[in-house]
Amino acid sequence: MPYIPFQKLTRKPQIQARLLGIKRAANKLLKPNRINPDRQGPASLLLLGIDTLRADHLGFHGYQGGPTCPQLDRLAAGGTIFHDVTAPAPWTLPSFTSALTGVMPGLHGGFLSGEVRNMDQQPPQRLNEGMITLAAHLKSQGYRTAAFYSNQFFAFGLAESFDHHEYYNLPAAELSAMAQDWIRQNAEQPFFCFILFNDPHEPTTPNLADLSHFLPADGHPDDFESFASWGPEPDGHLGYLSDACSSQAMASLKTKLAVYDATIHSVDQVIGDLQKKLETWQLADSTLVSMFADHGEEFLDHVDFARRWNHDPRKVRGIGHGHTQFQELIHVPWAAWGPGVPAGIRHQEPVSLCDLAPTVLDWLGLPPMLQPALRTKLDTLADPVRLLLLGQSLVDPAESERTILAEAIAYGPDIVVIRQGPWKMMALRNEQTLALFNLKDDPAECADVQSKHPEIVARLQTILCHWNDSGTGAGGIESSSDSWNDLDDTVRQRLKDLGYSD
Repeated sequence: MPYIPFQKLTRKPQIQARLLGIKRAANKLLKPNRINPDRQGPASLLLLGIDTLRADHLGFHGYQGGPTCPQLDRLAAGGTIFHDVTAPAPWTLPSFTSALTGVMPGLHGGFLSGEVRNMDQQPPQRLNEGMITLAAHLKSQGYRTAAFYSNQFFAFGLAESFDHHEYYNLPAAELSAMAQDWIRQNAEQPFFCFILFNDPHEPTTPNLADLSHFLPADGHPDDFESFASWGPEPDGHLGYLSDACSSQAMASLKTKLAVYDATIHSVDQVIGDLQKKLETWQLADSTLVSMFADHGEEFLDHVDFARRWNHDPRKVRGIGHGHTQFQELIHVPWAAWGPGVPAGIRHQEPVSLCDLAPTVLDWLGLPPMLQPALRTKLDTLADPVRLLLLGQSLVDPAESERTILAEAIAYGPDIVVIRQGPWKMMALRNEQTLALFNLKDDPAECADVQSKHPEIVARLQTILCHWNDSGTGAGGIESSSDSWNDLDDTVRQRLKDLGYSD
């Protein structure tokens, strides 16, 4: 019998996928195609979010570890790529919400509070009442909207703003098939379809065909199932290793990276097939496609800092996401192609994921998205602070010295980032500097140079002080009184399946 990796973990999703396949087949018979490639009006929008995707594991960002994304490399080359994108938060809810509202987490409300955050014990807040999402805005412009997502945090206020939304904890191919079925039935007018692929997120369970591109020649380990998480406990689990440079650690890390890259490869193939489907339906010329990630993933990149700071209440060190603001977590990919998107453009200047919605609307030729619920608060702020918190269109080149922010950590104290040009300061919200990095000279953030550049620290600390004084950050010492037990059983189980709660 051929080896099937992660068989125990994937058996239930495979059964669910077969049942949904039967449902889709029935839909094709009962519900007619409404594809109209000759319609007039603005282009449709297909937005592809990939959870837990590091920018530096993609070919068009220079990855040398294997062919993770040949389809995306080809598609992105024909459109616009943003090479230096900062996620406003290192985990799903606040980051996706910022991308789809154009504002920082402290304004949209989807984050954790407390002096020390621990999402294993404390659920986050939902999106604030009155926030306008990209889906709501496009609906007001005559679009039909739908979201297909495999991370339940998307339903903390975002999914509900779509006309139609469905959650399934299924691989990318199944999620894409459901989205295609919806597009087939709704493409007689402009549509906005959002797909959130969760495959690179824990538990990572790629198939053998995708793994074959990345596994070493000597095959798979005997305990492969444990690498859906972080390796076998106690000796091989990457989050608890006493010696991150040991042979056991290196072997576990090599396997885990292969599993991670294989999931990227599987999503990439699905995106390539999805684009081909648009071409078959003659919708490619009228559908703007954009892909991005909400955050990345750490694979012991800064385990030494984690041990030195000793700030994560879970006592894991150097793995996962939500616990720091290093580049492996907040440097994310963003590319787009299709009508309205400039071809062959490579933006090198620092930008924010908050810029996604304003830029997409400009490409579509539609009015900007406003946030009436924030008007009073924003009108009280000085221009420099207000501009820090809002996305901007990147149709025109951004200023080279634009200041970029990140916040809303999920595990540990309230760590924030102030980024200006090559300089990146990581600090506590109370203005204690943790580290200063020069990303031009030290992109891997190995050397803390705050003692060598006190003038840079002072400049960035001034910005942090103004931000704090504005009262618009995702801070607050008081923790929410909510607990995971207060949530609906279905919601809690879906998040537990992704490792979010005990």
